[in-house]
Amino acid sequence: MEIHFYDNEVFVPNDVDLHYGWVNTIRAINNNTQQIHTTQMGVLSTKLFEIGYRIFIHPYDSEAFEIKLGQNNTTDREIRTGHNLFALWKNGEFY
Repeated sequence: MEIHFYDNEVFVPNDVDLHYGWVNTIRAINNNTQQIHTTQMGVLSTKLFEIGYRIFIHPYDSEAFEIKLGQNNTTDREIRTGHNLFALWKNGEFY
């Protein structure tokens, strides 16, 4: 399963079924939807790993990247389950 986060809806490809709202995004996660595309960055959490999602970020000004537990190419920090991924993203940790 994959979840794709877009931090700017202007740059979402036209052929993507995008979940704009918080409720729709949470519903898709709870239903174990195989592939989710959303603008709801606040949902970004290590809990997504626990339920089986791979996490991808699509920044408006650069290439998409995956966040994984452990070492990542986009940060010097080792990502652990206790991290607040949203706070790390918001503070520019992954760029």
